[in-house]
Amino acid sequence: MQLSETTLNRTAGTDTAQTAWNAVLDMLEMAVGAAERTLNDPLGPLSGAPQTGAQPQAEKRWQPPAVPGPLPAAARRRALALSEAQERIARRLEAARQDVAGQLHAVSSVPGVGAPSGAVYLDVNG
Repeated sequence: MQLSETTLNRTAGTDTAQTAWNAVLDMLEMAVGAAERTLNDPLGPLSGAPQTGAQPQAEKRWQPPAVPGPLPAAARRRALALSEAQERIARRLEAARQDVAGQLHAVSSVPGVGAPSGAVYLDVNG
């Protein structure tokens, strides 16, 4: 049985779209994994490493990937699972943000904490 050129082109296009969507889903899954690792260990590798004076580098602002056409049916289950994982991580991030906000509020309510320091004079002669 021979496939027509149109069928071959459609199949090749589907394979290309599936490959492109797999790359997008891979990238998004890595981002969810990175957020989860950060929630589990906020200092990451810095938590166990001796202090060397090296500063963590800021992450580049995330840009959404170019969508390679409609989501293929074969990627639907994976995309739905990824969406659920993103929602779960978003809820955990919001809870962590609220926890930090509460801690900052508690610290700022202590008198003198966060207030600009005034001049201090030390009498070394007297």
